Amino acid sequence: MVDMARWHWHILLPFLCLSLSTQAQVRPEQAPLLPSVDSYGPSIEIARKNGPQIFNALHSSLRQWGSSLKHNGMSYFPASIPADTILYHGARAQGPVKGMEWLAFEIEHAEMFARSIRMRPPGQRPPGGRRPPPNEKDSEWRLDPPYDVGIDHDASESPHRVPPPNKEMPGYLHEYRTKRELSRLLYIDGMSAGKTSMGTLDTQDFVLRNDINSTTPWGDYERARDLCDLGVDWGLEGFVRMEGGFELILCNFTDGLDFLSSRKRPKYDQPEAYNEMFQLEYMRGIAARFQGLPTSRLTIDRSSMVSAFFYPLNLTNPDELRPELPRLVSSESEVITRLKSDLHQVLSADKSRERNSIDWQGVVDLIVTRYSDRLQFMASEKATQKGMQSEINLLLSNFIDYNSTIDVPTAKQICATHYLQSIYPKTTQDHLIYEAILSVSRDICNTLFEVRDIVLQPEDSGSFGADNPKSPVKRLLSYLDWSTWLECGKCGYEEVCFLAIWPWGSPEDHYHPRCLKNDDISDRRGYWD
Repeated sequence: MVDMARWHWHILLPFLCLSLSTQAQVRPEQAPLLPSVDSYGPSIEIARKNGPQIFNALHSSLRQWGSSLKHNGMSYFPASIPADTILYHGARAQGPVKGMEWLAFEIEHAEMFARSIRMRPPGQRPPGGRRPPPNEKDSEWRLDPPYDVGIDHDASESPHRVPPPNKEMPGYLHEYRTKRELSRLLYIDGMSAGKTSMGTLDTQDFVLRNDINSTTPWGDYERARDLCDLGVDWGLEGFVRMEGGFELILCNFTDGLDFLSSRKRPKYDQPEAYNEMFQLEYMRGIAARFQGLPTSRLTIDRSSMVSAFFYPLNLTNPDELRPELPRLVSSESEVITRLKSDLHQVLSADKSRERNSIDWQGVVDLIVTRYSDRLQFMASEKATQKGMQSEINLLLSNFIDYNSTIDVPTAKQICATHYLQSIYPKTTQDHLIYEAILSVSRDICNTLFEVRDIVLQPEDSGSFGADNPKSPVKRLLSYLDWSTWLECGKCGYEEVCFLAIWPWGSPEDHYHPRCLKNDDISDRRGYWD
């Protein structure tokens, strides 16, 4: 506890000051944030600057939808899985796993690795099959369609999965149950299990593995081994990541799991194995988690969030065509080292305080659900000046005292702090998150009051005058970049909302997700190339 006290003193030093609004929220038992000369550590100023990114990371955490769109995650969260949670594993062997392996939270995810397969001779490509990744060109095994779908390229690296060449391989679906809480886990946000060169692996390769020369996304078994080696030093037992579904890299299957069953899958050429809708059904399983996993299966401590967005890092993407995707390739090694050290300290902290973790996702959800649809409507062609005035009145009137001359600065402050007025930051990360959300709320409220000034101007025709109130709203939408604005809405029962999720999806699917039928999704590729 003495070491932790020293660390808290050290970590608090980067903060120059808190805003008056934050100070008003501080309870007497809270320690103030103190000035610092540390140029490598986190700061309030950087948290404010990266407010939208921190806001969106919280909103998308443990959610398949936002984490697929904001796939280059930059944040870490301590995580835990309750006792008596059922998890799934697809395997080539019938018996239980003894060492490190992967567990899926969804049956469909594990079934992808549990299917019976037939191996093809080296060099043979399936009809319509796509080129294998570079490290697989000379591999001695291939999958036959329809299971050559790209998600199990690294199967050849795992001793538990590796099939010998030219042989029919059975598949088994394992079920496991946690016999205690798995409390020492690390959730890596974004699409952190996507084997891409776009930045989905930056927080693992550049930070956790210290692999500054990483140029290939493959080698995931080696990556998992490196993570588990780090876990031994840090007291971690596993890592939660996401691809087409959430997964757990569990470093030791013999510690904390009960092996419930192993059921052999039907042979690939039998009628029972036929499923022409397997990709649609797999996507349907993924879509069930677009808005998150049940907290009864996995929880994260958002008050202990450690994010690259807190630090003075160069997150510029060297790909000039994708400036919206943060990367760590150009980040300063000293700051990366500091980030990793701080993460280690957070994970080493007394976990009893998790019971008091602030539900930051709940806070940002309140803000998003309040403003998302209304902002999108006001920016649309359907919004008239009168319609916008109605929306503005609804959104702002409750922050205004009409008893006297309207005090706009006070109304803006009430608006900005409305969803934060019952929040009392406790951890260093709480203070950073608070200021990030406050900066976003202020931009929303300032923009809405700017629009209010325009729409309250008298217009004879009810049409827009020289000052178009839609312009500031559109700027705000670009600044916020909320994932809710790309949602499909309710799809037909024979459809699924389809977006680019590694390894599937085209560029169109990333930028314009939409409802698709089974026949339309079978070979959509190109975004992850």
